[in-house]
Amino acid sequence: MKNFAFAALLTVLAVPATASTITISSFSKSGYETATGGMSHSVVQNFEGTAEGNVANGYSTNVGSFSTLGGIGSGGTVKNADFANNGGLLALRDGNVYGRKSTTSVLSGNSADDMFLDSNDTYGIRWDVSLGGGFFDKLLVTLTDATDVGAEMTIKVGDAITTISGLGDGAKKLVEIDFGESLSNATIFFRNNGLNDGFSLDDIAVSEVPLPASALLLIGGLGGLAALRRRKT
Repeated sequence: MKNFAFAALLTVLAVPATASTITISSFSKSGYETATGGMSHSVVQNFEGTAEGNVANGYSTNVGSFSTLGGIGSGGTVKNADFANNGGLLALRDGNVYGRKSTTSVLSGNSADDMFLDSNDTYGIRWDVSLGGGFFDKLLVTLTDATDVGAEMTIKVGDAITTISGLGDGAKKLVEIDFGESLSNATIFFRNNGLNDGFSLDDIAVSEVPLPASALLLIGGLGGLAALRRRKT
């Protein structure tokens, strides 16, 4: 019965939101702080304290895992890397890479905060959002240097799709996603329509929320069924 209850709970909670909204605005410290100020509690990932280099698909963090959307980058970003870059995986980087640059230093005021996750000139990044069992209803991420050399980027989560193109070199954007409900997992795609137009993700904040009321009701109902079954046996 326990296994059935747990499976049923996951089935209800793991359904991707269909009412998600994606909002893109220019990055600023005040804008970021306003957005995160509306979160009662947020789980943050800014990639500081990590080492520069390629990361395998399924790179795991406290806000979920990241994978490449495929393709082999072959531009200067890959060829001129200061590590053994194979062009086929995502990469953690520091400093300024052809316009990609950490936004953390702007938020912290510390120039040493310069790490970010780079698409590495592949087709893009898949982010499987997860708080390790916790629930969330919205998130914020900074997107840097996207579509400055001709690519068109599609950001997709559930049924929500936003397309951007023609941004300037090093342009910094805030991407806010509101799922419209509490979820235990979601998948977000940042996809380019071509190779060698890389971008970076940084300063992720995921709004953590209590277990949704629907889930509490389900747990209570399943618990009651389990108790009734024990009495009958």
